[in-house]
Amino acid sequence: MKKEILFGYGKNGKAVAHELERKDFTIVVFNEEEKKDAGNDGYLNVELLSNDILDEELIEIGIKDTEIAICVLENEARNLFLSLSIRNLNKNIKIIAKSEDKEYVHRYRLAGVNKIISPYDIIAKRIDVILKKPVTIDIINSIVFEDTDLYFSQIDIIDNSFLDGKKLSEIELEQEYNLVIVGIINKEKSNRLQFLGNYDHKLDGGDILVVIGPSSELERIKNEMEVSTKWHSQ
Repeated sequence: MKKEILFGYGKNGKAVAHELERKDFTIVVFNEEEKKDAGNDGYLNVELLSNDILDEELIEIGIKDTEIAICVLENEARNLFLSLSIRNLNKNIKIIAKSEDKEYVHRYRLAGVNKIISPYDIIAKRIDVILKKPVTIDIINSIVFEDTDLYFSQIDIIDNSFLDGKKLSEIELEQEYNLVIVGIINKEKSNRLQFLGNYDHKLDGGDILVVIGPSSELERIKNEMEVSTKWHSQ
């Protein structure tokens, strides 16, 4: 039984394959160039299928006996069609698909995809639950945010800055800085990340916000915190 099949070896597929850090999974491609690239990178189990994504070819490579399918074709519509075809052939397989288009997320769910890896979907951080592999910030950045200007980053709250003393419910980082808060590390309690839910913490100097956003906005808010600190100290 094939445990995992990675579909696609473009930029997305290469990033995923690299982070798996092993060679014992099957890579399925739909053009000669990707097959050659995968072979040059040392992957031995590479299958080349026709460009039509035919059910009979998927059956021939063993999709009905596969545990996990990772769909990362560069073309969003083809990736969705592939995911749907795999689900129709194997009701029990776990499907992971990458999507960079918000409008496709709902379509992937309707197609039976178990986990959607998306820059806009925080659930991507739990891909390790499926692949049984620890996830780090670097892995999330390389898989989820490949070819985007979105990053996981931390913002250290500076004493006497404009964020010091504010409740999470009072700050609007998404509207003002295009940043999404994932969680917070409350230094007074522990060094563990507290994911947001109904948790409305009052920020103090030394706390750390974990956020997703463009590099330019991350740099801007950090600079503005430093400026506000100097202003308060005068």
